[in-house]
Amino acid sequence: MSVKGKRVIWVGPADGSNAKPSNVEGLAVAATAPGSVVSQAAAGAGIKLADHAATLFGLPFIVADKDQMRTKSVDDAWTINENMVAIKPRSGEYINVLVITAQALVIDTPLSMSGTDGALKIAVTPAVVGATSEEVLCFVDEVVTTTATQLVRVRVA
Repeated sequence: MSVKGKRVIWVGPADGSNAKPSNVEGLAVAATAPGSVVSQAAAGAGIKLADHAATLFGLPFIVADKDQMRTKSVDDAWTINENMVAIKPRSGEYINVLVITAQALVIDTPLSMSGTDGALKIAVTPAVVGATSEEVLCFVDEVVTTTATQLVRVRVA
């Protein structure tokens, strides 16, 4: 999952300040890899892999962080019932997120949800400029073709 240079999830704000994004804590409902898009489970039941469709607009963008308290890496998944930490990045911030395999990415490629696995994919965009049929969550900030589900640096929309 991690590749050279990918050792953190939150990379930093666009303005160069040291203000970290908000944290979300809760019990992991399933094994969750750092960089996965997650959501809060109903009624405080914990944090689960995001299972909403790319065409569902307006939900919070929350990403599983790595377990820094126990000095784990981006390769170490949170296990079921662990008290996991996720982050709510703000627009313009840079983070590393999981992107599915076989995605040819260039800078500013729009990404949206790929399904129920917490990873992202290239967003489907129609020919109409400024319109999209899927919610764009972030834009790629590096040139890479994913050879597996892997971490990719992005700028939050």
